[in-house]
Amino acid sequence: MLLQSPPRALSLADVAGISQSLAEDLGRIVLKTEGFSVEDYLSLDGNYLLEYVDGCLQVLPMPDALHQAIAFVLANLLVSYAKDDADARVKLSPFRVYLNDRKYREPDVCFMRGINAHRRNRKFWIGADLVVEVISESNRDHDWQTKMLDYAEAGIPEYWIIDPEQGIVHIFKLIEARYGLHGDFGIGTLATSPTLAGLSVVVNDLLQQAAAQA
Repeated sequence: MLLQSPPRALSLADVAGISQSLAEDLGRIVLKTEGFSVEDYLSLDGNYLLEYVDGCLQVLPMPDALHQAIAFVLANLLVSYAKDDADARVKLSPFRVYLNDRKYREPDVCFMRGINAHRRNRKFWIGADLVVEVISESNRDHDWQTKMLDYAEAGIPEYWIIDPEQGIVHIFKLIEARYGLHGDFGIGTLATSPTLAGLSVVVNDLLQQAAAQA
């Protein structure tokens, strides 16, 4: 859902139907005729999933237990992978990733090597070395189309889409500003990273561990 002002401004009562904490945060912002500013967006700090696109705030669907468990298991895998890189970091949503002056996204999981630590601050990262989205059935096109284009335009080297319903990890590598498919890894296969040497995950293990924690 998009929130904007105008031409289709919503009341705080409307917003409260989505998230009470978001309504409370928005109550502190003076809406401008052109919509929300980046400063408005970055000032919001409540308990919700929210992205910024061209002056609009996009409220993301709340993930279910399996969705969250997959992200958590994969984040732990990345922490283990980067154990010898003291300055590497892993973040789980909600956490902002700057793509350009008009767009901030909140990937389910994002990873940045220590060599790029200068691109991080407490409010957001500037890009990432890897972003991961776990598909929500209510928001499938957002991950496959919108976010894929956005992450490619931002120059993020690698993008994973995890489809729990199909049991597939789709991995893409950035090639000349567009993502090319590295592989579709299903049950019984080892999903490998094309840009992060040594990073891999057994798809069965990922999904089974997540299911056990969901």
